[in-house]
Amino acid sequence: MHMTLAHTNKVIMFDRTDYGPSEIKLANGYCRHDPQDLALQTDCWAHSIELDLATNVIRPLTVLTDTWCSSGAWQADGFLTQTGGWNDGGSNVRTIGGGPNDDWVEYRNALAESRWYATNQLLPDQRQIVIGGRRQFNYEFVPPPAPAGGKYSNLAGRATAINFPFLAQTNDNEAENNLYPFVHLSTDGNLFVFANKDSILLNYNTGETVRTFPRLAGGPRNYPSSGSSVLLPISAADGYTTAEVLVCGGSSDGAYVEATKSKQYWAAEQTCARLVITDPNPTWVIFDMPSPRVMGDMLLLPTGEVLIINGATQGTAGWGNAREPNLNPILFTPVNNGFQVMTPSTIPRVYHSTAVLLADGSVLVGGSNPNFGYTFTNTLFPTELRIERYSPYYLHSGYDLRRPYIDTISELALGYATSFTVLYHLGEAADGVSFHLYAPPFTTHTFSMNQRLLVLGSSQTPVLQKQAVLPGGSNYVYLSTVYAPPTSVTAPAGYYLLTVVNQGTPSASAWVHIG
Repeated sequence: MHMTLAHTNKVIMFDRTDYGPSEIKLANGYCRHDPQDLALQTDCWAHSIELDLATNVIRPLTVLTDTWCSSGAWQADGFLTQTGGWNDGGSNVRTIGGGPNDDWVEYRNALAESRWYATNQLLPDQRQIVIGGRRQFNYEFVPPPAPAGGKYSNLAGRATAINFPFLAQTNDNEAENNLYPFVHLSTDGNLFVFANKDSILLNYNTGETVRTFPRLAGGPRNYPSSGSSVLLPISAADGYTTAEVLVCGGSSDGAYVEATKSKQYWAAEQTCARLVITDPNPTWVIFDMPSPRVMGDMLLLPTGEVLIINGATQGTAGWGNAREPNLNPILFTPVNNGFQVMTPSTIPRVYHSTAVLLADGSVLVGGSNPNFGYTFTNTLFPTELRIERYSPYYLHSGYDLRRPYIDTISELALGYATSFTVLYHLGEAADGVSFHLYAPPFTTHTFSMNQRLLVLGSSQTPVLQKQAVLPGGSNYVYLSTVYAPPTSVTAPAGYYLLTVVNQGTPSASAWVHIG
């Protein structure tokens, strides 16, 4: 249900606590005791794990209260901050680091309001904003403003909710369709917030709506109608000023009510739309995907292309509310609004599926629990315990000669507006090299929160030497000077994946820290 990549190249996954026994025991015979749990008050089973990608070893983690339909984002120090959930977890904040023995630490009642289906976004000042949630037409900050003259002894009772009428205005009767709002940090420091069909630019410090964007035609796009969205790559070429949002998929008006009450599963939304939110007079540009899709995950690939994977062609999110799984990933190329239909999976990934980009350029795909409780047999879409690794086209061996390989990076801790050098090699002369910086997101319910890709400025790349070390060709070695992002508005402080891209073919990525 929830998945994210740590800078240690380990993936943290978690579900919810109140479905009863999972398939993995907690470590060292530990059992969780929770009189409020709806399934097991004494629970010895793991509902969160850490997957080591280098060894494929799974380490059970301990969440203490219910994380169902919660949210989160990475902090600058490499800790994941995770907020809300259901039942006894709704007002809690949890953190976990990337150390070999780190486990969840929980702060009870640290939120001003109970957050269920909310969205988190990391801010330039290193706070997170937590927006919305079921029956919550407001937002708050984590951590909240510090008490005068000191630090917290605990977080309980410190937070304050700030009224956000936009969420009340976008709430549909019976269906809501404004949960897990799409939130992106714009290049001017304000927040783009999209809910249902509408969007605004929010000054989160003052609460002011800076501008209101045109309504997006078609059906609703947010949970439970569950389209998805990305901020397209921002570039040093224009001084990191242009910000463009892409929204794809969703459901038609009334589809959620029809699915839940009448068991009619209408066709999902087939359109994508892009909007340059920094334009003086922005308008949505709308075009069709190859097929309808609801509950599709959208990931920025190291190339700057967008992968849309998982989901269904009929219905909405929710228990048993979808039909006809969309097994074919599609690849979207922003420069020409082009789509390619890619090789399908054989595993349906509908409600509660996830996908995250890994450092080697592949995509880890998991989840799908469209049933109430763990249901493994005698149901249309059983609870899915298998994970898959999807290999985009650029990982094919036919791209190996043009693929860069990073040898050294002069600085792994980068200051803003500084430069560093990257030494890399490849099997043929470089042509059109660029350097991309990617913020790993927290992914749940089709939205990858805090996902961001920057195209950095760089100098010319002279050949240092040429030597015959690769079968069938020469090995070209280059040293480039690369320029770090200018401010924390462009790239909030934290860990990023740095990728060298040559002729549209990416290297494996290396971790660097900004700020």
